[in-house]
Amino acid sequence: MQSVQSPKDHNISSFLARYNARRDELPGARNLREKAVKVFQDIGLPSRKTETWKYSDLRHLYLSDFDLPTVRKVNSELLAPFILEGANVIVFVDGIFSSALSKNDWIEGRTEFQTLSNFLKAENKRDPWYSIADIKRAGLTALNTFLMHDGMVLQIPANVTIKNPIQVIFLNSENSSVETHLRNLIAIGENSTSTIMQSYITLGTSTSFCNVVTEVSLAKGANLRQVILQDLGETNWNIGQTTVQLEENAHFDNFVLSSGARKARSEICVKLNGKEANCSLKGLALVRGNQHCDNTTEVIHNTSNCRSSQLYKNVLDNKSRTVFQGRIFVAPDSQKTEAFQMSRNLLLSRGAQADSKPELIIHADDVKCSHGAAVGDLDQNALFYLKSRGIDPQTAHIMMVEAFVSDLIEPLCDDEIKTHLEDFITSWLLNVETEKMQGVA
Repeated sequence: MQSVQSPKDHNISSFLARYNARRDELPGARNLREKAVKVFQDIGLPSRKTETWKYSDLRHLYLSDFDLPTVRKVNSELLAPFILEGANVIVFVDGIFSSALSKNDWIEGRTEFQTLSNFLKAENKRDPWYSIADIKRAGLTALNTFLMHDGMVLQIPANVTIKNPIQVIFLNSENSSVETHLRNLIAIGENSTSTIMQSYITLGTSTSFCNVVTEVSLAKGANLRQVILQDLGETNWNIGQTTVQLEENAHFDNFVLSSGARKARSEICVKLNGKEANCSLKGLALVRGNQHCDNTTEVIHNTSNCRSSQLYKNVLDNKSRTVFQGRIFVAPDSQKTEAFQMSRNLLLSRGAQADSKPELIIHADDVKCSHGAAVGDLDQNALFYLKSRGIDPQTAHIMMVEAFVSDLIEPLCDDEIKTHLEDFITSWLLNVETEKMQGVA
């Protein structure tokens, strides 16, 4: 008699089968991959029974079938509207690096860039890569680790300032249904500064699954501004996990704008390991229809005199849902810590749902820590005032929402990125208002 597998066992087995089938063609990191396989067999896939995943259900993802990444050509003219003016551009199409679409000749002599595939293939010619991502953490990091096939490796040496932003575009091509496990490694040297924008976009219609892990290491005095724009098609899945490690006087500024995908999760873990290190985490979700967006954060204060701030806002329409889970952990003797966290949600319809779960774990007594959460709809008095001044209802709604999100966009220093995101937000709001007017008509 054959044993009957539970759906959970079947899902785990299917991913392991994919690894076994591709084991010989996956580049390098053999020991790390095998270690991740064992962890994956022990912890399995996250479900709603997993505390940090109880608001996000991935069962439909586990039961879906996807293709392996293959090289596909994309017309550069189709990509042009998504590229920042003056940016240094690195492009991946369906999970595979495209040298034809990338513009990375700026690297020579200042920055070392290579694909993860080439980086792993050369592991016997350099020191072993020390991963800072926790593969034992509940989620898809272990899965990413044994199936990772490509991504970006960017190393900026000490005392270098990259003035123009570096834009990394992860593109799903027309009619693609690929499963990609991307790994990005970013190391910023002492007293160096850079801005990196990661853009996830879709050309046309696709039904893909993107599982990406980004590891960031900031040396003493390093500064990094990371902007993530997730605008995949609404039939895609996007799971992202970022781990950041900061040394003394390092500064990390992160902003995530998530508007695409059927179900999206952005998870970030920041470890403040050196004194006077500080980080700023901001996020904005613009969702409608039946979209689901989950922002989960953890900031770990491992030493004294460090600062962190978190501000996440969500704008929801129709029957969409957002999740914010934020944890601040202050280790013993991490005195003079300052840590703040806030989540605000704006509901544009009665069917939308916003969940917030802030959490403080403090093991020191000389700290300033706070958290808060708020949910509400548009201020009807303010809307009435705008309409009484001759402003049409559609414009009034857009002005109100833009005012709600403005404090997230204004602090961005790069004008090209700021303009790009402002145009994106305005376009999204116009689409929402136009659909409502058509529905009324």
